[in-house]
Amino acid sequence: MEKREDDLVVGGYRFATVADAETARMEIKKVENLEQRLDYRKPQNVLMVYNRAVENQVFLTPIGLSYLQKMQKEMAKWGVPADKIQPVPLRGTFSNKTANSRSIRMSVAKRHPEYQGRFVTSVLINVVLVFLVAAMLMIAWNSETPNIVNYRQAVINEYSEWEQELTRREQAVREAQRKLESDKLSEQ
Repeated sequence: MEKREDDLVVGGYRFATVADAETARMEIKKVENLEQRLDYRKPQNVLMVYNRAVENQVFLTPIGLSYLQKMQKEMAKWGVPADKIQPVPLRGTFSNKTANSRSIRMSVAKRHPEYQGRFVTSVLINVVLVFLVAAMLMIAWNSETPNIVNYRQAVINEYSEWEQELTRREQAVREAQRKLESDKLSEQ
């Protein structure tokens, strides 16, 4: 399916994907629904709706975020204290600067502290697993039973032993034959 320019433009914004544009269209419907039902003259109701919208991440696109900002202005106009109005949360970054890995880890740890413990645990488990794999390879390499690491050498050694054993047996048989022949000759 081909992306058309019309499919990406919603409310004066050009979105990168059709899915984002669809999300914006849904947010326009939510805004229209709230505008019909919300009485801005009752700032406590507006504050309650605003807080729920922020906590539940109801609005994600610039269309919904601008509506949240409009709600902030209306609440301030009706006397809601600024410390009771949460700031509009932004879910993305706007800088193209690259940060070093330490600052990235720190920002992730600050945003998601519950993941910091999981990350450390994951790294420790991976280190242990690397050591276990190395130990298994050393055991396989030094093992006397044939395995994928040393099967060729084990097979060569086994055939060499068989060859030596067969050579000894052949010599024993030849000596026994000579002895028999010499015994037969001496009897005659």
